[in-house]
Amino acid sequence: MDTLKKRNIDRGDQTCVLCGDCDETVEHLFTSCSLSSMVWSIISSWCKIPVIWAFSVKDLLESHEFSGLNGKKKEIVQGIIIFGCWSIWKARNDFRFNDKPVKLEDIIRDIKSYGFFWFNARVKDNKIKWKDWCSFVNM
Repeated sequence: MDTLKKRNIDRGDQTCVLCGDCDETVEHLFTSCSLSSMVWSIISSWCKIPVIWAFSVKDLLESHEFSGLNGKKKEIVQGIIIFGCWSIWKARNDFRFNDKPVKLEDIIRDIKSYGFFWFNARVKDNKIKWKDWCSFVNM
């Protein structure tokens, strides 16, 4: 919405549809919105990594580098963060264009399920079971 506003395209209310607290910018939507902050907190807990604190989208996309993980798990966290951004964006669009209520549990469900399919599509020999994916630490 912020980018459209800068280009003199008025799309109405500029307020973030996820939290209603601030104008919607890319930085706000993915890093400082209260809903996205809860998403990153839940993802951090699920992945058994320090809480993701990002002040910019760049920080967010690089946060896997500071997760304390190595190898495959670090790559998985990177993919999960990308799915997190996509899921937040999808929830935002569903509300803005389809009046679908935003639910934190739906965003988390999408991240976990799409991440599971993505991971299993990338791995050739060692497919992971849903139960292990949901506990993350067993991978």
